[in-house]
Amino acid sequence: MVTSNKKTARSKTSAAFTLVEVVMAIGILVLAMSGMIYGYVQTNYQSEWSSMSLAVQALTVQSIEQSRAAQWDVYSSSANGGTNQFAVGNTTNIFINAIVLPSTGGALGGTNGTLTVTNTLQITLITSFPKLCQIRSDSQWYFPLTGKWFTNTVITYRGGS
Repeated sequence: MVTSNKKTARSKTSAAFTLVEVVMAIGILVLAMSGMIYGYVQTNYQSEWSSMSLAVQALTVQSIEQSRAAQWDVYSSSANGGTNQFAVGNTTNIFINAIVLPSTGGALGGTNGTLTVTNTLQITLITSFPKLCQIRSDSQWYFPLTGKWFTNTVITYRGGS
């Protein structure tokens, strides 16, 4: 039995890809890759926003905790020689803080950048007997990638002993 190693003309033409098949394969590859790149960019954007928001939230909670830790003697007043560190009444304190955040090429320009935060602390007397105050801390910050301002807010209450 004799076998031939020669291929027929039909098998030679069907062994290769046509130009249309190659263009379609490249088009599908481009669509898949662009979807992956878009997903990566969105993930990086969201993680940068989350890291900034978390840093600002920590600063907001810090101002709440400082006011809650202040000495507040409800039976004496500052006018009577008391040692109150807690400003009772409708008071507002505004602090401007700078947070240094590491950045990897996103919102802060690729190097460690400074995020400016304006923190507003409001202490409002709710009732005189029993003594009860509302402590509200608002922190405003700017996210450069969207060009928008955001506000983180924490509200708590403190009662006098």
